[in-house]
Amino acid sequence: MSYVEKNLLPGETITCKGRLHWIIYGKSLALVAFGVALLFPWSKQLPKLWIFGRTAIAIGVLAAIPALLSAWSTELVVTSKRVVAKHGLIGRRTIEMLHKRIESIAVHQSVGGRLLGYGTLVIHGTGGGSESIPNIARPLQFRNAAMAAQSDER
Repeated sequence: MSYVEKNLLPGETITCKGRLHWIIYGKSLALVAFGVALLFPWSKQLPKLWIFGRTAIAIGVLAAIPALLSAWSTELVVTSKRVVAKHGLIGRRTIEMLHKRIESIAVHQSVGGRLLGYGTLVIHGTGGGSESIPNIARPLQFRNAAMAAQSDER
């Protein structure tokens, strides 16, 4: 049972679940691809290049572990009463904002983010507080679900 499911308020239901985008593995994938490229015999002058290739692959796999743990331990949920973002496996950081306290939700996307479907949500609350959720997959869909739940509550 997830953190959000354990902590639902009475009468609260989950309307939308989000997740982190696969781009969080970008550096690891680049290292593994570089290592694989080095495994091919490119030149007779560099016969031991495969050692660097295997090393790059090993470092790439090890670099993917924190991203994997982050993706596994992050929950992004819109409920009928609030927006919840939970990060962390051992140490936990949660963002929970009631719909009636949300002033606006901004989506920040780079060109790559628009092409690949990821971005950062910035939730502005009443009173000037703001919280950002980076590298979320399909941020416009998540924002629309939060805004629809917000209008349903009012």
